Amino acid sequence: MKPPPALGKRSPYLIPGIAIAREEQKTLVVSTANVALQDQIYSKDLPLLKKIIPDLKFTAAFGRGRYVCPRNLTALASTEPTQQDLLAFLDDELTPNNQEEQKRCAKLKGDLDTYKWDGLRDHTDIAIDDDLWRRLSTDKASCLNRNCYYYRECPFFVARREIQEAEVVVANHALVMAAMESEAVLPDPKNLLLVLDEGHHLPDVARDALEMSAEITAPWYRLQLDLFTKLVATCMEQFRPKTIPPLAIPERLNAHCEELYELIASLNNILNLYMPAGQEAEHRFAMGELPDEVLEICQQLAKLTEMLRGLAELFLNDLSEKTGSHDIVRLHRLILQMNRALGMFEAQSKLWRLASLAQSSGAPVTKWTTREEREGQLHLWFHCVGIRVSDQLERLLWRSIPHIIVTSATLRSLNSFSRLQEMSGLKEKAGDRFVALDSPFNHCEQGKIVIPRMRVEPSIDNEEQHIAEMAAFFREQVESKKHLGMLVLFASGRAMQRFLDYVTDLRLMLLVQGDQPRYRLVELHRKRVGNGERSVLVGLQSFAEGLDLKGDLLSQVHIHKIAFPPIDSPVVITEGEWLKSLNRYPFEVQSLPSASFNLIQQVGRLIRSHGCWGEVVIYDKRLLTKNYGKRLLDALPVFPIEQPEVPEGIVKKKEKTKSPRRRRR
Repeated sequence: MKPPPALGKRSPYLIPGIAIAREEQKTLVVSTANVALQDQIYSKDLPLLKKIIPDLKFTAAFGRGRYVCPRNLTALASTEPTQQDLLAFLDDELTPNNQEEQKRCAKLKGDLDTYKWDGLRDHTDIAIDDDLWRRLSTDKASCLNRNCYYYRECPFFVARREIQEAEVVVANHALVMAAMESEAVLPDPKNLLLVLDEGHHLPDVARDALEMSAEITAPWYRLQLDLFTKLVATCMEQFRPKTIPPLAIPERLNAHCEELYELIASLNNILNLYMPAGQEAEHRFAMGELPDEVLEICQQLAKLTEMLRGLAELFLNDLSEKTGSHDIVRLHRLILQMNRALGMFEAQSKLWRLASLAQSSGAPVTKWTTREEREGQLHLWFHCVGIRVSDQLERLLWRSIPHIIVTSATLRSLNSFSRLQEMSGLKEKAGDRFVALDSPFNHCEQGKIVIPRMRVEPSIDNEEQHIAEMAAFFREQVESKKHLGMLVLFASGRAMQRFLDYVTDLRLMLLVQGDQPRYRLVELHRKRVGNGERSVLVGLQSFAEGLDLKGDLLSQVHIHKIAFPPIDSPVVITEGEWLKSLNRYPFEVQSLPSASFNLIQQVGRLIRSHGCWGEVVIYDKRLLTKNYGKRLLDALPVFPIEQPEVPEGIVKKKEKTKSPRRRRR
């Protein structure tokens, strides 16, 4: 279902969804694209509904990493060395860096203990930087689960238990995919009603969830295998299982690990031949086709790592069942170490199985290797991801859950559902229904599109001049004082940073993505505009999604350029090769629909109600000079178009800095 932007699609599915869920005694699961939108439904939309449905029971299912770990918090909040020593067996950094950090943690612990805080990172006003949160939270591999002293009061597990009693569960697409794969967290699929809000993200989220990457640097891998054999030996000596698995016999395990290491070493030698020596590099295998010798190694690695995964799982299950008669610190240390080993072998097993496949969902699997520098050392990685995930979506969602609604203002691109159908596997022939609703707003009178007469196109070669001109035009708009609330959206973090370099004198007016959590930036923006001050939100494409600012809160949207997919992404390149092999034009099938999705989403931020007004400024002359420009404009609401002149931008010299290499998808 595609409602027009700003129509307010949540109440129309929440109210009947709750009624149907109650009638059929099922759970309504509302899933959205990211944590910010998820929290908006959980913290704002559902509490409003509870005022008219007082007995409504709802909860949220966030990922483990969004919750504080009470065990870690206790250690970091304590001033007593003995209290911190209780957790010394973790081999983690669980001591505060300074007294100020310890006091912050103590305040957080006090709020958690008195139920003023629910343990979610975004639900506290106390500033928590990423480094501190990394130590305050935990992951699956570092969690003791039911063996933990804090299990009953742990915010993560409290929230998970609430799911069983809730009528409405608010989740995100990544969590739903993981839950369906593991058959955990959510109720039985047959007892669900599922709404996938911002559903245009689902194929990409599913692909991200199914992407596998692992470090395979030979010396590092040798160390992991040695640690695992020692870990198994310790378990056999101190916590001997009743039934000894054959692979746990030292001679067999050593031989198994030696065979595995030799394969990894051979793979290292082969992959390094494809990249320049001694430096960071990347190599992608065309059409996902591996050389025969590499494919054979991957197939053998899949078998060998799966056997180690099974062994680690067996020992972990056995350790978890041990009674309290054992040394609890020693037992918990082994459980955590075995849990981490299981996580590693599980990921490796999935990676090599995927690498062994020629196709997934009828399309190639993208396969590439990277060499990255970390702390002066070079590390080798291997990556795999399918370019189509329709089969997985069919298995996990469409075939498993009886009733699903996929909704978004951008389910269509270029006025067609075809891209969504191709990526998701949904088909009208299979009985799936596709509905697009007309907008109730009068866009012609409420707003306009402004396409400034830029001197250059926003290509990489012209980026500096283009941003200089954009900054000059933006400055004019700010100085005109016609708009209190403004939004500036960029296609890349690099471009956003260069733009900020040109408007340093306006920085106090700008609320930039990354400065604070998004909800805090929006709150500050509302407060400023409410006080009659000018305020400008600045961010990337993701920053705009779910942003609902009406009237003077947002009357001018600035869009850096048409956001096409990155041309250097291994996934995009492999998909392009595959499409060409089918005599299809990648730009038409892949790039243009993606750009249309993005542009519709960005433009949709302006008119959110009948009282909204303003203009969308798009700094991209290609909308008027290229053949595809008209098609992109035709997919937008009908606005009048203006083309003002642009003041000349003065290009600033960039300081030469070495940017860190990042793995690209």
